[in-house]
Amino acid sequence: MSSTCLFSDIVLPTATWYEKDDMNTSDMHPFIHPLSAAVDPAWEAKSDWEIYKDIAKSFSQVCVGHLGKETDVVLVPLQHDSPGELSQPFEVLDWRKGECDLIPGKTAPSIALVERDYPATLERFTSLGPLLDKLGNGGKGISWNTQSEVDFLGKLNYVKPDGPAKGRPRIDSAIDASEVILSLAPETNGQVAVKAWQALGEFTGRDHTHLALNKEDEKIRFRDIQAQPRKIISSPTWSGLESEHVSYNAGYTNVHELIPWRTLSGRQQLYQDHPWMRAFGESLVAYRPPIDTRSVSQMKAVPPNGFPEKALNFLTPHQKWGIHSTYSENLLMLTLSRGGPIVWLSETDAKELGIEDNDWIEAFNANGALTARAVVSQRVPPGMTMMYHAQERIMNIPGSEVTGRRGGIHNSVTRVCPKPTHMIGGYAQLAYGFNYYGTVGSNRDEFIMIRKMKNIVWLDDEGRDQVQEAKK
Repeated sequence: MSSTCLFSDIVLPTATWYEKDDMNTSDMHPFIHPLSAAVDPAWEAKSDWEIYKDIAKSFSQVCVGHLGKETDVVLVPLQHDSPGELSQPFEVLDWRKGECDLIPGKTAPSIALVERDYPATLERFTSLGPLLDKLGNGGKGISWNTQSEVDFLGKLNYVKPDGPAKGRPRIDSAIDASEVILSLAPETNGQVAVKAWQALGEFTGRDHTHLALNKEDEKIRFRDIQAQPRKIISSPTWSGLESEHVSYNAGYTNVHELIPWRTLSGRQQLYQDHPWMRAFGESLVAYRPPIDTRSVSQMKAVPPNGFPEKALNFLTPHQKWGIHSTYSENLLMLTLSRGGPIVWLSETDAKELGIEDNDWIEAFNANGALTARAVVSQRVPPGMTMMYHAQERIMNIPGSEVTGRRGGIHNSVTRVCPKPTHMIGGYAQLAYGFNYYGTVGSNRDEFIMIRKMKNIVWLDDEGRDQVQEAKK
């Protein structure tokens, strides 16, 4: 069981990749990939869509008599690519301290009134909302009309015959939801891509539609990507081109289509003339050494186990033996990666600590502890150690000598340190919104104490632990 489950109050049995219909893509390649159900979900497992659908159904039933049509007051962050990003041009004033008036969308978040029809939660969840007819679709500060796509989805998925969503296109299944995305997105609908480039042209004063006109008749359906992953269409949402003649390169359309960069100056900008950036000495790019989080200094009191200890810089790069925790317990992947969690050490540090390749080691600091096997390699410089991220505690994890509990993962010895300059908002490209344009959790650079483990306790059965003593 992964740490996500361990920290959850409720764990629902979800279907695996080959038990559900879905789709995915990435900004690292130009293709739309399908997930197709080869078999039904095992036991009580369900697809993500069906789980949310069942939750919406149950909630719609139990809320009757308690919640009806309610109006929520919702705070919306000052958005990038909107007039709101010019709301604080000179200095940051705080209305809570009486430094300025509370003005929604300028000195405070925008305020919106949203109607919630709680008994109709299921009906709304399984139908296309009416605001697409009124407001259209868009992104990055531009929008376009979507009426033709909404009409098409009504014919493709059919419409709700009655109820609160009467006449709206249905989204009953995961395939229906995929078709909605594919029909509305400029990356998968050529007609929408042309409209999106036209919308951008209204801002730049130039014609950009030639970038998608040759794909105007291309409309990718879910069955199309099931037959073969399809390449996406060039869209103003991205700054590169999907072309057989030009390799994808960020900023290509800014240079060749004369589209301004989304910055205060409209150019590639190195200097940030913001009071917070100046206060932190970061108006220009500057090197900052690792912060002393003091997570190691207070660990001197940990009882020794007879093996030497050393403080090392702990890094967590992306791993190669799984997709986060997925496939990390696959037998082929385990065979390629020592059969469980591993930490890389330099030959110099390993010799000093009496650690040989494949020995069990423990890393710990004030944040927590982890157990893993050592990979001794000349590719690691002295003073540094690496643990490739997302090696979850689901396979081959003995107990920690420091905590007395099963060893942790890479994030057990790190902690999130939000950076204040990432919280700047309302200043051109410096936008802030919780969880999206929010702060970066800089939990990739720490210091740990590392030592060879003396007793490997598997904690397989309380009271009958299998204890294995390390070689001296």
